Amino acid sequence: MRRQRAEGARVVNQAMTEREIEAVVREVTDEEVAFYQEYGWVMMKQLVDPDFASELLRVGQAWRETKSDDSPAAGLAKQEDTEPYRSFMFSKRMAANATRLVNRKRLKGVDVPLRYRVDILVLKPPGAAGSTYHQDSAEHGSDRVGELQFWLALAEVSAEMGAMRFVSRSHREGPLGSVFNDDQGNLLEQFPNLTSVLELSPPFHYQPGDCTVHHGYTVHGGPPNSTDKPRWSYLFSYAPSDTRYWNGNAGNWGSERKRLGDADNPLVPAE
Repeated sequence: MRRQRAEGARVVNQAMTEREIEAVVREVTDEEVAFYQEYGWVMMKQLVDPDFASELLRVGQAWRETKSDDSPAAGLAKQEDTEPYRSFMFSKRMAANATRLVNRKRLKGVDVPLRYRVDILVLKPPGAAGSTYHQDSAEHGSDRVGELQFWLALAEVSAEMGAMRFVSRSHREGPLGSVFNDDQGNLLEQFPNLTSVLELSPPFHYQPGDCTVHHGYTVHGGPPNSTDKPRWSYLFSYAPSDTRYWNGNAGNWGSERKRLGDADNPLVPAE
């Protein structure tokens, strides 16, 4: 039974203990870690207990209703009145899961702590457009690999509802360029051979509590929501604590990029 407290007319969930988190969030497996490192993404079935995913949805929807504008429902994990988001994202269990996937120990000899980067409750209503294919780290301007994004289904999500797809092994190609706040379209248009040289992941069907995670340089996007049902998901992200960003801002909406100009950096003549 979740602990709650009364706050005016509302009932607010109390922070969860680590033992309570461990009862509803499992550890990633060796097989999942190996798959992630090979392909740049992995589907983790029932990473979170379905009932706990439903509770996250209930709390998130209630919090969203208190907002007076249409701004993204971001930063729930940094607020005390949106538990259990904070307990979940800042738990030792999730930190350990993310640390294993980042695997900084492989090159450094020791792991490094992780920082919260962003968390967003995402609603994709019926008929909503698809997601532009892009690389997160190329948009954010981070100076090293390690950033990773979790995408947790809070309710059933079919492929037709706009579930994300990934270009397998694209994290090994390095930064392919920023496409947000630019005129370049998406990465599948810029690199038309990408999904023939590499491979697009299969369409996914998520149940509540299923979660995918992808590398910061894994190309990903998704189709429109062609159903008559809303798609609810929770996106949350960590980055190694030693990561530097071009402006100290790790936003998820496209960093400003400017091309070199002809006056100071003229083109080199082609043959």
